[in-house]
Amino acid sequence: MKRISQSSRLVLLALFSLMFAISASAEAAGKPRKAKIKVVTYNLYVGADIFRVFSPTPCGVPQAVNDIHNIIQATNFPERAEAIADQIMLQDPHVIGLQEVSLIRTQFPGNSLAPDGSGIEFLGDFPTDPRFTFKLDATTVAYDYLQLLLDALADRGLNYVAVDSASPVNADTEFPAIEFGPDCTPLSVPIDLRLTDRDVTLVRADLPVNIAFKGNFQVNTPIELPTLIPTPGGLVPAVYVTEFTRGWGALNLTIKDQSYSVFNTHLEVGDKTLPPDEGLNLVQFAQALEIGFIASTTLPSPRILVGDINSSPMSGITDPRPAYFILTNEYGLADVWNIQDKPPAKPGFTCCQSELLDNSRSMLDERIDVVLTDFGELVPEKIKVYVLGDEPADKTPTGLWPSDHAGVAAKLSFER
Repeated sequence: MKRISQSSRLVLLALFSLMFAISASAEAAGKPRKAKIKVVTYNLYVGADIFRVFSPTPCGVPQAVNDIHNIIQATNFPERAEAIADQIMLQDPHVIGLQEVSLIRTQFPGNSLAPDGSGIEFLGDFPTDPRFTFKLDATTVAYDYLQLLLDALADRGLNYVAVDSASPVNADTEFPAIEFGPDCTPLSVPIDLRLTDRDVTLVRADLPVNIAFKGNFQVNTPIELPTLIPTPGGLVPAVYVTEFTRGWGALNLTIKDQSYSVFNTHLEVGDKTLPPDEGLNLVQFAQALEIGFIASTTLPSPRILVGDINSSPMSGITDPRPAYFILTNEYGLADVWNIQDKPPAKPGFTCCQSELLDNSRSMLDERIDVVLTDFGELVPEKIKVYVLGDEPADKTPTGLWPSDHAGVAAKLSFER
């Protein structure tokens, strides 16, 4: 029997290795490739009911603004940011859509009520045209919710980047705040309180963003607030005029070798007491149409829309707020809560806790924070959805809920 030489053995081993590699490659090519993305949406909550400025108070708007300022301090976002970061850490998402990412600035002493009018910008010929707005000149940062949350995430070893070009600046308003006594005697020097609202999209720092853009909605809520302003001749009736602007952000990123388009938004609050085509519902209607069109046409599928849409799955049935119906029926976006693998044992409510966030039991009673999708050519393999920050164990050390909203996390796995 002829023996095989050492060199022949090496050749045979190389051939066997090559054949095995080809076979394994062919087998792998016959299997669908996997893709996965994890997203979170979270409304951070400014910390008070800003609509207090529209409610009559014995001492006027400055008293209401002072109350808002006090409540924001009591609901303690620096502490809540830690609890929210804990919830995010458990999910380790690729992308986070945040709403109500407030930037709160102050000016002391304030100039909004200065008799010389230095803090007021008139919009017409005063006093025949009494419309005005307060100048946006408060610059001392009291709370930057974005930086506080990024710091809390970094402390947990989570490195995220705020994508500026997908993070719109929305409403930016400034008002005077004064503390009053029972007889409306001023007890404090006026300060100016400036609130800047933002929607922010965070992306894990190791992931490439291919394209990003943002915008404000074409239709927003106009605000006209009758009040009194000081002049050298005394207090004069005037009308504060502004617009509560909301917006959206969009980006396309790559995870491994699969790209995804993600949209983040916060729609107008709507009104459960009005028909779908009136008042705040009409504003929400227009905004839902706009973001639905943007999400359907500007970036390729798979598309994922996250955010607080202020409209529930009962939209079009018993809920007159139209956004959910428009996005799921008119634009055909799938609500991942309804199609997750394991039918949920609870309804997934995300709104809303008490203004002070100190209620002992959860008050969440509707689902308005959503993850909506258009899978495109990808075939969903596994869909898991979780509600974040809705259990008493999720509270801060002083007993505050992380936000007046619960967050939503979705883990989406696909075959390609």
